[in-house]
Amino acid sequence: MWQNLGMKVIVSRTLKRIVKLQYKNNALYVMANVLISRGKIKKIIAENAEWIRDQKQSANNSALRNNKQFTECDNDRQSQQKPKQNLQKQDKRIADKAYIIEQQQLVKEIFAGRKTMILGDVVSVAPSLSGKTYLDGSTLYMAEKSYNDREQRIKAIKTYLKKIAFLFVASEVSAFGSSVSLCPQKIEFKDIGDCWCKCSLAAQKILCFDYRLTQLPQNYRNYVIAHAFAHFHYATHDDAFYSHLSNVIPHYEDVANQIEMFDFLKDI
Repeated sequence: MWQNLGMKVIVSRTLKRIVKLQYKNNALYVMANVLISRGKIKKIIAENAEWIRDQKQSANNSALRNNKQFTECDNDRQSQQKPKQNLQKQDKRIADKAYIIEQQQLVKEIFAGRKTMILGDVVSVAPSLSGKTYLDGSTLYMAEKSYNDREQRIKAIKTYLKKIAFLFVASEVSAFGSSVSLCPQKIEFKDIGDCWCKCSLAAQKILCFDYRLTQLPQNYRNYVIAHAFAHFHYATHDDAFYSHLSNVIPHYEDVANQIEMFDFLKDI
């Protein structure tokens, strides 16, 4: 499908929940969230094929115009504007590239267990002589023996996240339940994997969350918790369910789409 465009397609990944298309130098540059599949990217490109062709034609026409002779006045005006425009474009390219590199490096460090996310904040991981795992400021300390091995680092991080889930997130769940006059029979935190909460257990008044909910920022935790409680009233994701959810989380659709950017945490 990409071959039909008659140009090179260069895909870069980012943690931001975006898909950005840019045509430049007879190539299509695509910046997409780390979790968006190549199949979906191909579909987005196909849907925007006409726009891409227009961009290519516009660039070609612009190149032809630039090859024509201009009057002395035009040359003077362009000589004044182009340096500034070129600098602005160069600065933007440098900033975009720096951001992409920064986000890609962050994902690598999280997968390596050198960094992690706790309650929406990125924290560094470091060894400690105490032999315990604890959070101090923006650093998660663990036993040096665990720190020196990648698998042991990840294991220590997961153990700490589960502990925080039961201590902190459980209290958020209870507080939300009190605010809507609902009391779950049981609150569980497990490795669910494919979703952030298990909706099917709501009929039994059991709330089961993925323990990695601990890693998400507050607004995403609120959304998942509200979603789980909504199943106390509605078993399926029908119109009534989402109407109820919108009364609790007015812009739930935006949050539901954006939360996908954190799905990579479940692959660690």
